[in-house]
Amino acid sequence: MRLNLRGNRKVLVAGAVLLLAGLALAATTFSRPRTHDSAPAPVRVLAVEGAGGASDLRYSANITPREQVELAFKVGGYVREITAVPGPDGARRELRAGDRVTRGMVLARLDPQDHAARANQARAALAEAKASLVQAQKDFERAQSLVAGGYLAKSEFDRSQERLGVARARLDGARAQLEQASIQLADSQLRSPLDGMVASRLVEHGTLVSGGTKAFVLVDLSAVKAVFGVPDTMQARIRPGAALSVVVDALGGREFAGTVTAVSPSADPKSRVFDIELTIRNPDALLKDGMIATVRLEGLEAGAPQAAGTVHSEPGGRALASVPLQSVVRPPDDPRGYMVFVVEDKDGRTLAKARRVELGDVTGRNVLVRGGLRPGERVVTAGATLIHDGAAVIVVP
Repeated sequence: MRLNLRGNRKVLVAGAVLLLAGLALAATTFSRPRTHDSAPAPVRVLAVEGAGGASDLRYSANITPREQVELAFKVGGYVREITAVPGPDGARRELRAGDRVTRGMVLARLDPQDHAARANQARAALAEAKASLVQAQKDFERAQSLVAGGYLAKSEFDRSQERLGVARARLDGARAQLEQASIQLADSQLRSPLDGMVASRLVEHGTLVSGGTKAFVLVDLSAVKAVFGVPDTMQARIRPGAALSVVVDALGGREFAGTVTAVSPSADPKSRVFDIELTIRNPDALLKDGMIATVRLEGLEAGAPQAAGTVHSEPGGRALASVPLQSVVRPPDDPRGYMVFVVEDKDGRTLAKARRVELGDVTGRNVLVRGGLRPGERVVTAGATLIHDGAAVIVVP
């Protein structure tokens, strides 16, 4: 399975700022007098590793349910019953984590006495309002006949008409109260809105709950989502509908087919990565919420950003490597150039050798180096601003 990913390569503004700040510090360092007889400077290094032409990028992803619902009671009361289902041993027990539920299934019931009483009161109020309306209608019809024959003052007729309107309004209010009481009575039963599985149960038999109290967390694992983050240079190359493979170590390295269903248009303000969402069919419910998976982006064109320290070849034969931003400094004789220090062992001493490089894209805290590095070479990653070409160094962990 291969993914053809295209996009314009752009250098991150944040990475460029970090790079320029480091290079400004490096420029002041190179202006200092050099003393070759000074004690070796401590530095950290990163060995450059070889990797063929096209390679697979791997990203860590978190498995989450396709749908997760937190069920809460809409009304208050005492929990009178939690639905019982057969357990692994065949004996019936109350619902708990791992049990399957179906859409519309009653999960728990509150004591309905208070809500049933309110519903009965609303029914009585409705019956009274209906009777009042019947009487008001008769009075109005009688007054209408009398006022037409001149036997009733117009003001009395108006009052009878007003009483009829009030009776109709009371009837509408009584109907609304009964409907509300009936809804509250129905809400004393908590039902599942989906076919899924119980992730957790938060109430017990006899618990006094109020409206809004969470009772169950349900998840739909018939399909799951794998969410991972990529830098901006990769975000533009991943399109919704693309097929990617996902490997789960917890299942013995089993591979699953996923489809890109969402690509975030904005980066996380802290990590500066873009979230990519894959949807994976999971009919056997093997994939669980919280599992860690590895997403493979296979067959990327050479030149795609790689992990720090990785070298591969670009079409045309030029070597590409990704190194930390702090490894790059300005040459003392070229304020517009770039270089890194490569550590070499010579005559029993460890020396830092300046190496001119050409930079490419910035990915997070790493920058792509085009040419000038070979597999196996050790690049200074910490202390580059404190040394010069030919300086004696000591490699520290």
